[in-house]
Amino acid sequence: MLEGALIGVVVLLALAGGVALLGRAWRSGVRFALRTAEVTAASGLVEISLRRGDLTGLAERQSVERQARSRRRREGLLTLVWLLWLIIPIVGGWLPGAYALAAPLWMVSVGRGTGPPLSQANG
Repeated sequence: MLEGALIGVVVLLALAGGVALLGRAWRSGVRFALRTAEVTAASGLVEISLRRGDLTGLAERQSVERQARSRRRREGLLTLVWLLWLIIPIVGGWLPGAYALAAPLWMVSVGRGTGPPLSQANG
């Protein structure tokens, strides 16, 4: 009887964890797409500064472009981690336990550890 109740709790936690993982993967993927758009915009501004011969603007925009690339890389890695956490347990047969471990993600803040968009950060 107790074993059946524990299995039910693990299944419930696994469902909650799976939904939490899907949500994290989705948000991270969207942030990755936005960071990719930022890199594209920053690259375009660098090209414009280069064509105009504006060395000060070029240096500033190259710095913004480097920051955007770094943020995009970080978001891409985070998205990969979430997707791997979704896929590996399915392949390995550890689905209930691995997803149940993800259930506390509901209680952890989704904070933006990567900072504001570069367009806001640099005025």
